[in-house]
Amino acid sequence: MGTRFLPYGQEEKQERQNLEEIKKEYAKVDHDWLLLHYQISLALVVAAVLCECAAGALLYHYDLISISVQRYVCKYVVAPSAANLAFILLETAVVRSANISQLKKIYVVSLTHVAVSFILYTAHSVFPAMYYTFAGAVMLTIIYARYRVTAVTAVAGVLCFLFSEFFTQWDPDKVNALSDSSRMCNILTALFVLLAFSAVCMVTIRFEKKRNQISIQNSVERYQLWESVRTDDMTGIFNRKALYNAFKDMEDSAGDKDYILAVVDIDHFKQINDCWGHRVGDNVLISFAEVLRENCGPSTPFRYGGDEFCLLFCGVSMAEAANTCKKIQAELDEMLFPGHPEFKLTASFGLASYSFPMDAVRLFLNADDALYEAKKKRDSIHVYEQSSDHFGRFSE
Repeated sequence: MGTRFLPYGQEEKQERQNLEEIKKEYAKVDHDWLLLHYQISLALVVAAVLCECAAGALLYHYDLISISVQRYVCKYVVAPSAANLAFILLETAVVRSANISQLKKIYVVSLTHVAVSFILYTAHSVFPAMYYTFAGAVMLTIIYARYRVTAVTAVAGVLCFLFSEFFTQWDPDKVNALSDSSRMCNILTALFVLLAFSAVCMVTIRFEKKRNQISIQNSVERYQLWESVRTDDMTGIFNRKALYNAFKDMEDSAGDKDYILAVVDIDHFKQINDCWGHRVGDNVLISFAEVLRENCGPSTPFRYGGDEFCLLFCGVSMAEAANTCKKIQAELDEMLFPGHPEFKLTASFGLASYSFPMDAVRLFLNADDALYEAKKKRDSIHVYEQSSDHFGRFSE
């Protein structure tokens, strides 16, 4: 997999961008589950209609319906289906809306499932096991790993369950729990199961969130390790390994983009170390790298080794690359070193362009040859050009 190298002005933002990308991946998982959650609600409504029709046909066949067929169809098929359809239409409008946040959509889909469960339980409350539909509504919120969403869904489910039991009488065969101890025991058992199930879901979310945090932290640490491997410890810019990776990307995209390599060398750097010591020399390297970082324009800076640096340009002309080098030279000319007012820092540049089927080694050798010519004058820029007789010539 290729390594992506950005102009250095953007590299300092890369870690934050990577964190945002990780969060987007988690948001995408939430979005995918949201769509599945919505589809489950829709499937529940469709399955309820089909089951009710099938149950009605069986009851009619065995002459077990105590009311007219028309009333049965209206009360147990049409009315519940119409109510559920209204909830599903509202849910569909919210899910498809581009102006509603994902979190609000999660709440709507979760509570719609509770509403559908309420309709189904109210219409068929003679079957105590129907309260499991409320438990299912809570369970489906675990993937979101949001305490509040699960808590709101659980509370809404419990309230709907109790309201259906004590304040509705849709089915005439329903036994009043206040006058029947067996029914009351079933309700209390169902209530305990719902509360216990909700508590288990909350505990599950705790571990899910912990796992997500560990995953994010591991991703951040992997990125930081990857950055440390390709970053020069002293100067903070990319190192030789990163340059080799960039060369590989360049060769992989041969013919698609134009590349220019500039090999840069600090003039008289050995004298700096000899006269002022290695501590000053290290400070010069750090300051020089900072100038490259701030003035590299459309290129990416690398420290090749010692006092030799590289700039890799992509998608620019040779004139633009040379202008960037001149800008760096101008910035160096204005640099002041406290305690050493007599010291002036200059650099020489050797530039070469990449053309297929040239390999990275040849590109570097061409740029290095141009640098050799530039070093004869010092503080100069030379461009390597391939002549027709295959010998290089140089232009300033």
